[in-house]
Parts: sequence; structure tokens; C-alpha cells
Amino acid sequence: MTTYKNIHGKRIKTFATDLDNEQAEGQIFYQDTANEFKTAVGSGAWSAGGNLSAGRKYLGGCGIQTAALAFGGDTGSNSASTEEYNGAGWAAGGDLNTARKYLAGCGTQTAGLAFGGQDPSPGIVGNTEEYNGSSWSEQNDLSTARKGLAGAGIQTAGLAFGGRDSTTHVANTEEYDGSSWTAGGALNSARKYLAGAGTQTVGLAFGGRPGPADSTEEYDGSSWTTSPANLNTSRGYLAGSGIQTSALAFGGYNNKNNTEQYDGTSWTATSTMATGRESLAGAGSSKTSAVGFGGNTTAVQSLTEEWNVSANVITNDSWSAGGNMGTARYNLGSAIAGTQTAALAFGGHEPLRDETEEYNGSTWAEQNNLGTARSQLAGAGTQTAGLAFGGQPPVRALTEEYDGTSWSEQNDLNTARRLLAGSGTQTAGLAFGGGPSNTADSEEYDGTSWTEGNNLNTARRGLVGAGTQTAALAFGGTPSKTEEYNGTSWSEVTDMITGRSYLTGLGLQTAALAMGGLPSANKQMVENYDGTNWTVTAGLTTPRSEAGGAGTTTAGLIFAGTPGPGGIVTTEEFTGATTTLNLKTITDS
Repeated sequence: MTTYKNIHGKRIKTFATDLDNEQAEGQIFYQDTANEFKTAVGSGAWSAGGNLSAGRKYLGGCGIQTAALAFGGDTGSNSASTEEYNGAGWAAGGDLNTARKYLAGCGTQTAGLAFGGQDPSPGIVGNTEEYNGSSWSEQNDLSTARKGLAGAGIQTAGLAFGGRDSTTHVANTEEYDGSSWTAGGALNSARKYLAGAGTQTVGLAFGGRPGPADSTEEYDGSSWTTSPANLNTSRGYLAGSGIQTSALAFGGYNNKNNTEQYDGTSWTATSTMATGRESLAGAGSSKTSAVGFGGNTTAVQSLTEEWNVSANVITNDSWSAGGNMGTARYNLGSAIAGTQTAALAFGGHEPLRDETEEYNGSTWAEQNNLGTARSQLAGAGTQTAGLAFGGQPPVRALTEEYDGTSWSEQNDLNTARRLLAGSGTQTAGLAFGGGPSNTADSEEYDGTSWTEGNNLNTARRGLVGAGTQTAALAFGGTPSKTEEYNGTSWSEVTDMITGRSYLTGLGLQTAALAMGGLPSANKQMVENYDGTNWTVTAGLTTPRSEAGGAGTTTAGLIFAGTPGPGGIVTTEEFTGATTTLNLKTITDS
């Protein structure tokens, strides 16, 4: 008799509980508690990547998930800027020679091709440029100038198709040989704002306007054939990636977060983008690995999302609304060692505040006030054993302890300061940095008094802290740096991807979040530190700076802050990403 072992060389193993590791993908096992045969299957999901330096729509893109290129687009005006993605964050590249939007691209990060688009003057263009990894050079133009077109292929074998010329939608296809463009076979349906994938001889076109907006066509190097497999969701202004037999379609007009996979025969709807948008760009090598960036929701976006397929179900980092504070404020203090369900907020302005509030995971409740109203102070400790120190006006050295009910004055800091940072507990606290004149001064608190510790390497103010007295993290500020403290001395480590001040921090030395901050373009940005590197994660729902925070990188909290002349009352709760094995029960039906 033929058995599973005869066919696959392995027998079906029996386990009392479900497997929980990705090695189970494709393997059948028997779970004898539930009396079921099971296997782990691959599934796809989007997760947050590093943000572009500026929001843009109608941009071009090419490359792969770990080496992508973004160029051109609309940032409020036509852009020539280029950014390079390394799988974690974006860095500036060389500018296009012609600023434009509605352009297309193909190729790689070090051998890219940009073509077509719309320039304020003279309008719709056929300009073609090649990128060598650092700069763009002008090449021969497209035969038909157009905007809203799509591209596929590589720098020496590119494909341009569809779009709109100065009067109408076009079906024209052109092939690039590394020097000039020649005519190829025309699309069966003229359209603009479509997406493409594949190569010059095995290409794919899908979506677009005016329609049919669900149509798919395959190119064989000379002519297009309409595929019987339409997109499940009709749309234009979408992005695409991959090859003809393994492509991904995502985003688009009216259906901004829908994602579909193409296997060369049919389209299958799959997990949606975290932030739906249109007019974005994409890059990627297949339907299992891609990146989408930029675009437009109700506002132009800088967001980047990465698509991966694995045997794990990944729930992305996310923010959700918590209970509002009773008192709007900013530049407040918070118990940095507090938790998402037991947080403490105190002081702030405007006007000058002494109010104290406790959070229980759903609502804030007012408690006894600080002994001295102040803002731009720092905090440490927990909800039942808090510590407040420094602040203004005037610049203060004042220290107070909170016992879960009321505040009592303690011995002052040795150096009066504001816009400083803190970490640790009420009996083992740490104060560092601050102003008004930038200081590098560090002090340690033992539950009674402050003693001088070794200084930061970089004097600064407007920074934040995380961790404990013997394993602290200082990050951001003016200037923006990251340093680690080992209980004796500070050492410089990897800086945040985007430097900023007046931000909010939480967590530990090996697992911290940097949230919001200034300049204003960064008020939604969140970065996660793993003890070695910073990566961008899900952005705040409400842009803010000068806010309070508590908790961990799996269950964090941010509250109050600006905008608003008197601050805001809103709270957001952070839930870290989770990963579980995607197990399926095998049945005979």
C-alpha cells in the first residue's frame, strides 16, 4: 500500500499540541488532542517599513524589497528627488535632471530607468533617464511623450506601455535597448494609470483607467494577449511588482488597500495593506516579496510597507485610541517605568500645570497635584512610586516623589535644568542632558539624593530616555544622537534613522520606541530600537511632539503633547507585532 512515507520519505508524526515553528510548513502532522491532521501553509502580510523623507504621490519606483528606488512625483510641487531603500530606511540619492510626476520606471537600484511623466513646462514629456546608483543621465526620449504609463524590465531591456499623451489615452508599447526606444506591439486596451510587472519579453499589464479597469494583458516580446483572468477589484492608480507568473497588485483608486496575487493563470485576493492609498509606487521580485511606498489617502503619504509571504501569520505593529486625559497639556513629565495599564502623567503647560493623572488601561483619573507646577520636566519610576525632577520656570533642580497618593519634596538635582531626560525607578533613577544651555551632565538618584555620574558624549536638550539606571538609553534631542549607559559611562551607538527633538520615548535599552517629535514632518514617525539598530514601525494616528509615554515595545502608551495652543488630551495605545504559525486542518471535503 502506498503511504505518505513512501511518497515523501517521511512518516506523519503525532504531537499532543500544535507545532509552533516555521519548519512545519508543508509538513503534515497529527495532533492527537484534537484528533486532527494539520499542516502549516504560507500566507502573506504587509508590515511597516521605513518612511520616505517626504510624502509624495504620482512617483516612480523600481528595484526589489531590500534595494528599492523611489524617484520623482508630487510633494506639493513636481519633484526631482530620488531615495534609496535598504530594507529598513530610505537615504537620499541623486536628483533627476527633469522634475516630474506621473512617470514610470524599471530596473534596479544601481541600474534604474525613469521615463515619461508630466513637467510644469512643457507639460507631458518623453524624457528618459538612466541611474547608475548615484546620479541620473539623460538618454533618448520615448517616441510618444506620455504620462500615467507603466514600465517593466531592466535598464538595458525596458518596456513602456499605456498612458496618456496630450490628447487621449494610448495603447502604445515601446522597447528600450539601453540606448533608444523602438515600437512594440500595442496593448489591446488603451489606458492610463495602470501597473506593470515582468520583463521586456515576458511582461504584464493590469488595471488602469478608463477601463476595463480590471483587465490583464500578457506580453511575449512582440504582442499583448488579453488574459481571461481579470483583477478581482477594478482600479487605477495602483502599483505592481514581480514577474508575469508571480505578480502582485496593490493599492489604487477606490480600493486603496486591496492586494491581489497573480500566478500566471488567475488573480487571488489576499491580505490588505495597513494604510490604503492610491498613486503609490512599488518594487519587488515576485508575489512573495514586495515593497509599496508613497501615495495618497486624504493626504500625501511618506509611508512604506513591505509584503512578505511565510508560514507565519504576522499581525503588524499598530496604534489604537485610548481614553482621553482630563487636562490638555504638553511638555509634561511621565513615569517612564510605568505600564500601558498603569501610567502616571504630571505637570506640563499651557498654562503651567501641576495636575497629576493616573491611567488604568482605559481611563485617566485626577490625583493629588505636584507640589510645584512646572513644565519641561522629566520623570522616572512607576504609577505607585514616581519621580519628577527638573523643569521650568525658572529653570529648576526640584525633585519630588509620588507614593501613589501624594507628592513630597526631596533633595534637589545638583544641576538645575529643563528639557532633560530620565530613566530608572524612584530608588534608582537617572537624569541626563537638558538646557537651557545644552548640558551633557548625568546624575544618579538613590532614593534620597543625587550624585554626579559620567557625562553624555554629546551635550543636548529636548532628548528622551528609556531603561534603567545601569542600562539606560538616551536618544534624540538637539543635536539628535543615541547613547547607551552601563551604570558607569555613556557610549555612542547607532543614531535614529530620522533625527528629531521634543520626541517621546519608552521601553528598555534593548527594546525602545521613539515616537513623534520635531520638526513637524516627523510628528507621526515611530522608530523601534532592538539594542543595535533603529527601524521605522507603524506611525502615530495623531501627529504630536512634547508628549508623555510609558510601557514597552509590545504594549506602549503615548499621551498629551502638541499640536494645539494648550496641548491635547488624546491617548494612543501601541500593540507590538505578533507572529503565529498559520496552521490549517486537513479534511476530506
